[in-house]
Amino acid sequence: MKPLLSICITSYKRVRELKRCLESIDSKAVDSIEIIVSEDCSPQKELIREVVSQYKRCSLYSIIFNTNEHNLGYDRNLIKLVSLASGEYIMFLSDDDCLFAGSLDVLLDILSTRSPAMVYAPFWYGYDEAKEAKRKHQQSHKIKNGENDVSKRVYDAILFSGLTFRKDYIKDIDGERFVNLNYIQVYMFLSVIYQHGGYYLDTLMIDSVSDGENAYGQVDSSNGQNHLLANRESVFSNIEFNKGLFKVIKMFDEDYGTHVFEVFSKEYSLRSLYGLCRARKFGLNTYKDYWNRIKSSEIILSPISKIYYVIVLLLGGDLSRKLFVIPRRILSAIRKHN
Repeated sequence: MKPLLSICITSYKRVRELKRCLESIDSKAVDSIEIIVSEDCSPQKELIREVVSQYKRCSLYSIIFNTNEHNLGYDRNLIKLVSLASGEYIMFLSDDDCLFAGSLDVLLDILSTRSPAMVYAPFWYGYDEAKEAKRKHQQSHKIKNGENDVSKRVYDAILFSGLTFRKDYIKDIDGERFVNLNYIQVYMFLSVIYQHGGYYLDTLMIDSVSDGENAYGQVDSSNGQNHLLANRESVFSNIEFNKGLFKVIKMFDEDYGTHVFEVFSKEYSLRSLYGLCRARKFGLNTYKDYWNRIKSSEIILSPISKIYYVIVLLLGGDLSRKLFVIPRRILSAIRKHN
């Protein structure tokens, strides 16, 4: 009998973190779950293999370990996991993230009773200054299919951990289209909701510890070093990552004849304040360089971003963030309800 859920874990180089991730899987419905770890040909592949073997010896879950013969990169490794999964549903999980206790059984109940096309839930990011759950909505609810709901939820797809899809709806996606874009899960998320709708589960599910070593821009599949992807401490790193995100959203629009990128650009503009405030701390030259890089990207900046730029330039980052706290919350609330 095939499992209801395949928990599909991407793995690269993170030995200690993977052990912690595996140990956080705590469902009572053992027969409903299989765990698949796909190790992407890292220098620590044998250590990772041993971690999985040790876990398997004392676990009641069905466990599959795969190590790629050569480095596939993030996007193709996700597709590899899909091909290995036998569950009706697939939940993606990063090896340096964890599941909150009890959340998995809540998810399994939703999958078995509601049969949604996809499910996602809030996550906790411990490094966030606001100390609040991310991709958080007011209550559990069904998501309608169509362009309107898709356009409002792009940011909810950025973290792939916890995104759960009916396998039949994503198994034919061609991973080769997304090589080194690093956001194939966004395309999955948008296409499934657009065609079939989904379900938002208001249960804190993922602890996004995110303390593992970053391998983006360094692996063999990257076709050379990309220091901005590799160095997450750089103020320009997110801009570099966003290039792939923009391309993925535009690919979706081209495939489905939608206008999601236009709506997303407005949301991106609204959220651009924090990046600008951070860049301002590195001095005027870095700040102006940061702004010019955003302007030269594919994003369509709205007037709010330009207002941010001038205010942060004049007042600095800390004061500007305090100044815009309430107006941003009001604007965000208006956008969510439109």
